Amino acid sequence: MRGLVPWDVDRRLQSFLEEDLGFDDITTQGLGELSLNLVQAEIVAKSEGVMAGGPLVSRVFSLLDPETVTQVVVPDGETFKPGQIVLKVKGRARAILMGERVALNLLQRLCGIATKTKELVKLVEDLPVKIADTRKTSPGLRIFEKYAVRCGGGVNHRLGLYDCALIKDNHIAIFGSVQKAIEQIRSAIPFTAKIVVECADLDQVVQALQGRADIIMLDNMSLSQIRQAVKIGKNKAIIEASGGIGPHNIRPIAEQGVDIISTGYITHQAIWLDLSLSVK
Repeated sequence: MRGLVPWDVDRRLQSFLEEDLGFDDITTQGLGELSLNLVQAEIVAKSEGVMAGGPLVSRVFSLLDPETVTQVVVPDGETFKPGQIVLKVKGRARAILMGERVALNLLQRLCGIATKTKELVKLVEDLPVKIADTRKTSPGLRIFEKYAVRCGGGVNHRLGLYDCALIKDNHIAIFGSVQKAIEQIRSAIPFTAKIVVECADLDQVVQALQGRADIIMLDNMSLSQIRQAVKIGKNKAIIEASGGIGPHNIRPIAEQGVDIISTGYITHQAIWLDLSLSVK
């Protein structure tokens, strides 16, 4: 799980399990001694998609019973087909039944995001552009959803408000100008942090470049505006396009020469993939 911290992952997964289990699984309690039997289960795909979250599912079952053994059949980032087994689990029935819903919820959500990301990545794979996510993520799931984006071949934008300064229209309105916003914010943040300026027009692009912004974000600009902005800012800053980008327009935007395309489409439009767990 490259980019994820094990102790933080465990903390989050434990909170998900606590939400679902409460004091205990009263249905599984009814199995009595049968709940201690060793069983085998398989998670099977019912649709095509990109795998993301296999190691997280393994950890869910391990937290419930350290003796549970999982085998990730399809590695994260790989494509699976309908009917394909993506993961196998062997352990006490109690742990598998208790962890089933949390495991599937995570896997279905993350595979959906990885699949959407791969869809966009493939549309521009022959062009020198990277597809990035946004902060439009599910509360509590951000680090996992951004991990899924990486599994789909995308890259991550800022994780939160704390790791990058992004000057948006409301900041500019409060400060009065792009340059003043850059000056004030640069004086308040660590020198290691980058400054992104969201620009609505070419005048703001010029002002952001004069203020030595690290990244120029072109917000909902037309193709001709994007093309001119790239010409103005090439080799002076990273040029990023954003705003309303999806399969219908990502290719022509990428062809204008931007370095990054960021889009919430890969998270807020992702469909949960159909996966099921069956005890054998």
